[in-house]
Parts: sequence; C-alpha cells; structure tokens
Amino acid sequence: MESHFTPPDDLFLKLLRRFQKEGVEYVLVGGQAVRLNGFVRATEDVDVLLKPGRNNGEKIIHALSFLPASSELDPWFESLPDGEVENIRVADDLLVDLLFAANGQTLEGLASYTVQIQIEGVEVQVLNIDGLLKTKTDFREKDILDKAVLMRLRDGLN
Repeated sequence: MESHFTPPDDLFLKLLRRFQKEGVEYVLVGGQAVRLNGFVRATEDVDVLLKPGRNNGEKIIHALSFLPASSELDPWFESLPDGEVENIRVADDLLVDLLFAANGQTLEGLASYTVQIQIEGVEVQVLNIDGLLKTKTDFREKDILDKAVLMRLRDGLN
C-alpha cells in the first residue's frame, strides 16, 4: 500500500528510516497511525508499539541514537513478573513513546492488523483501522474522537 502522507518533519521520516535500517520489530500506533489511515489530526508524538526483549531493545537504541535522550535507555525491555513491560517516553527534538502494550494489545496480538506502507521509499509498519480501534480506550477524549472517525472511515462514511 502506497501512502501519500506528508510527514510532519524530517525527524519523523528519519526515525522511520532508521527503524527500517536496524530491523526494529514495531508498528506505528496512535495519532501518526490514525493520520496514515486517512484522518489528519494534530499529534505531538510518535507512538510505537514494540516487541519486548534485549535484541529488539538494542535495535531500538541504535535507531534512536540520533536523539541525545536515547543514551539513557537500557536495552533490557523485558516483561516484569506480572507480564507487563513499562512504556518509555523519549523526550527530545522528537517525542517518541515506546509502548509494549496499547490498551492491553501487544505487537504479537495485533500482527494480523499490521500493514506495510511506503513513505518516501521507507517501508513503514502501521496498524490498519481495525487494529487501531483495538488500541483505543473508551475514556480518553482523543481516543473517543479517534474511534468515531475511524469507524466512519472503515464504513466508508468519510
């Protein structure tokens, strides 16, 4: 699927290019994924759902090395005893949220909802509309708005 999405800035595209180069196991979720599915809305960050584990953690750190704040990351993105992995915010020139679950959904659980698109020659993993709907809560105002718009897009009522 070819996207005609115009990235908000070069840093976003640089992040995607570096994820591809390093082989990071991820999928875009959140506002950027909503945009890539056809609803342009303001978003201040990049939400990335990741596979936990040291191998992917090292790839993530290499991919983010152009952001000084990434030097504080530890590649041990492992599950806690309760099975949870704490989400991480990388606050820099580009705000990146490293997520290991989105509304209880993991990368593995959303695999069948992942599509690959191209943005300026970069292969990007992004959730489709049905996958995004699974990651949205019923209590956050922006999630409620996103859900309504995504359902309209899915049903062809845009």
